[in-house]
Amino acid sequence: MTTKVLLADDEEDVKIVLKMYLETKGYEVVTAYDGLDAIDVARREKPNVILLDLMMPVIDGFEVCRRLKADAATQQIPIIMVSAASHAESVQKGLAAGAVDYIVKPFEPESLEKLLSNVLARA
Repeated sequence: MTTKVLLADDEEDVKIVLKMYLETKGYEVVTAYDGLDAIDVARREKPNVILLDLMMPVIDGFEVCRRLKADAATQQIPIIMVSAASHAESVQKGLAAGAVDYIVKPFEPESLEKLLSNVLARA
């Protein structure tokens, strides 16, 4: 069974690079551009895990996370916050919103894949 990852990020370059990398590692990757799109795609695609950028148009990642965790259809999907915001307050806020982990940009794709594997193993 292929693991489906929802990659929600408004930075097109980030999405392209990560999507290509994750696909070479055997993941199926679906993408979303903004917060509302991320919620719609998560409900429609039922990914195994969500990589969620914090700073996105329309709705930020914190609110997306809260809404997905409040929805019975999506509350079981693990969410990894992805952000350039590295201060402890953002990390705590992301985890409080329901994320299972948090990775700070920029990061090596290998680090993300290791984190993904660990999160999926716990799910």
